[in-house]
Amino acid sequence: MLATQLALEPMRRTGGGAIVNVASTAGLGLAPYRSPEYAAAKAGLIRFTSTLASLRKRYGVRVNCVVPDWILTARAEQELAGMTPDERAAAPEPLGLDALTDALVRLVRDDELAGRVVVLRGGEPPRLLAPDEAR
Repeated sequence: MLATQLALEPMRRTGGGAIVNVASTAGLGLAPYRSPEYAAAKAGLIRFTSTLASLRKRYGVRVNCVVPDWILTARAEQELAGMTPDERAAAPEPLGLDALTDALVRLVRDDELAGRVVVLRGGEPPRLLAPDEAR
């Protein structure tokens, strides 16, 4: 959030641009989460991003957010390996890094998606949240 705030004025002075924040599905929904502080921070980043859509006119900067579920990294592989078979079966399908990078590039390139939030869940196509979906 602070990085976005610090980048806005310099980006305006140099002609605008695009910012894509990366949150987490931990910030969506109302189900309990094992790290409430993390979930609250990610929910805040999602909401912060959606409220900055109006800055496109003022600063010439598009602000978007990608909200990935579990990403297949070395750490995720370690966590999966440490789970019981039942826990592994209940865990979401991890995303490949290519799904995340594809979404990031799409948001940087597509001016029509200014202010939008994209949710990425393993095994599902990317989903654009509607501007009023959080109600």
